[in-house]
Amino acid sequence: PVVDGSDAAAAGGDCSAASGAGFRRRAARFPRGAGQHAWSCVEPGFFEVRGATYLQDRKKVPAPCAMFDFAHLDFVLIGAGGPVLDVAAHPDFCPVAMRREGDERFLLVVNWVLPPYQCVMVGAADPGAEWLRRRQDGDESPQARLWRRFLAMQPEEQKDVVKMIFSLEEGPWIVKKSVPRKPAIIGRQLKMDFRHIPGRHLEIIIDVSSGKSEQVLTGMVMSTMKSLKATLGLLIEARREDELPEALLFSPTLRGLDTSRLIA
Repeated sequence: PVVDGSDAAAAGGDCSAASGAGFRRRAARFPRGAGQHAWSCVEPGFFEVRGATYLQDRKKVPAPCAMFDFAHLDFVLIGAGGPVLDVAAHPDFCPVAMRREGDERFLLVVNWVLPPYQCVMVGAADPGAEWLRRRQDGDESPQARLWRRFLAMQPEEQKDVVKMIFSLEEGPWIVKKSVPRKPAIIGRQLKMDFRHIPGRHLEIIIDVSSGKSEQVLTGMVMSTMKSLKATLGLLIEARREDELPEALLFSPTLRGLDTSRLIA
């Protein structure tokens, strides 16, 4: 079960957390880059998604864009107080660090609870992004329309449209075989919560410990992370013609994660 350690960590008198020192240490130990024990992001076209005519012909196409600029990937050891479930407001994680630096873009935070680890992915929406611009006829793009509808949904509805495509490009054959590269609606298998502050951020909290088979699979993957190159495509499933083609929210990748080097 997930215990919310947010308040304990934020208000427990830890000056290093309040100043963001822990986040800076973790960022230095697990940096952005192309080498081992590092993260980056891939081009959206790496994944295929539903095309503009999918409802008629079921054709998929390379993803046309990523709706959010991928800002950071943080892997953390869960502390004694439990996982942080309000990462977007916590002083020792990326979103608050971005605000301190004056970044006021809307943030998408995906908070994976994978005991004994926690993985936090952060994307930022560029206000000038093409998908957010109104067309000459005044209409919005399919991606903007889908995003607006998604934010207006109730949590139970949102859980049924958040889609993930997981890809293992490097690693042991048995692990790659166990993780097929196909879309999955993860809210149907795992506990998922949402924390939305309009105009500021949306945090999606995914508790992998809530699914027994997912726990086993995650344990298998995590035990071999040092030899893996893993990429995630995250998107909202488009189910209406005026929401197509689909686009990724973001697509982070990590390589050679050494869990022995992770800190809280």
